[in-house]
Amino acid sequence: MTKLKKFNRIFSLFALTAFIFATANANAQQQPPKKTLRGDGTVIAIGAGKIQVELKDGNKWVIYKPDKPEAIDVSGTAVLPWLKRGMFVSFAGLFDAKGASQIEIKDILVFQPNNDTKLGPKRDGISGANKNLFGGKPNPNAVQTSRFLISGRLVNINNGKMVVEAPGFRTTVSLAKKMTIRVKSHNPSLIRVGDKVNIDAWYYEGRAQLMQAKANSLKFISEKPYGYVEKPVPAEKDEDASK
Repeated sequence: MTKLKKFNRIFSLFALTAFIFATANANAQQQPPKKTLRGDGTVIAIGAGKIQVELKDGNKWVIYKPDKPEAIDVSGTAVLPWLKRGMFVSFAGLFDAKGASQIEIKDILVFQPNNDTKLGPKRDGISGANKNLFGGKPNPNAVQTSRFLISGRLVNINNGKMVVEAPGFRTTVSLAKKMTIRVKSHNPSLIRVGDKVNIDAWYYEGRAQLMQAKANSLKFISEKPYGYVEKPVPAEKDEDASK
């Protein structure tokens, strides 16, 4: 390679680098600064990748959902018929040495697992009839129980009993007639019109009149329990027709 060709090649690379840097710098300078939008509101419409929210001040904004699914938090409650096979559930209970449940379950959390979620039983302290709580002699015939936190996939629910399994683990528990079902997820399909939402978003300065913003994070609280069906209002009787 001659000195002239070598020089031309080096010069071309330098010129290209300078052009890219200048273009990026110009774009950065042309982009207006960002403004923050934070507040609480109510979901009034849902679209593909976006929602419309009416804030407490009455302003209505179109909020584009965050790029990361985990930046969306959806929480609420549910009724028992809403539980379906394949859902992940977590609950605490008392179990004997063979893993048989000793109490009815009154509280269930429906959750969305991630890579760090550990499924299966986790010891959550010890309690049992053999525990000498009041200084008396323990009953040798009493069933020794331990408290565990169970997390796994729901495989069956029927006649007041629920079957949950995890890798190398499976248990059947009885459900209380009066129970609480809580929901915590990142699933945007659970968002409904009427839900409350806390917004952390941004928009470009000078474009507030567009009433559009990009969310950093969204936290939703369900207005009504999932699976709840409102009873139809009885139709009023027509007194003239009944005569």
